[in-house]
Amino acid sequence: MRFCCVQGVRFDLVGESWYAYSPLSGETLMLNDESAAVLEVLREAPGDIVSVCRALAADLDADPAELMERIAPAWSLLIDNGLVVEGDASSA
Repeated sequence: MRFCCVQGVRFDLVGESWYAYSPLSGETLMLNDESAAVLEVLREAPGDIVSVCRALAADLDADPAELMERIAPAWSLLIDNGLVVEGDASSA
């Protein structure tokens, strides 16, 4: 399954915390660093958890398997809160 950022999602670092606005829910959520990193990758191109972890691992010089463990809980949060949807950018 491939996912992408919902069209119109906005996220910014405010102080030391990440916040994201979902146009689907109309809500603003506080995110952890992992969730913000996933949004950054998916904003560039649709992907699945494996491709996102590979992209982040390359940027961070980290182990993709370790990143997958850290990102897995964030993945469902992003989907459940209308920040990420299944499909590509044209369908979001």
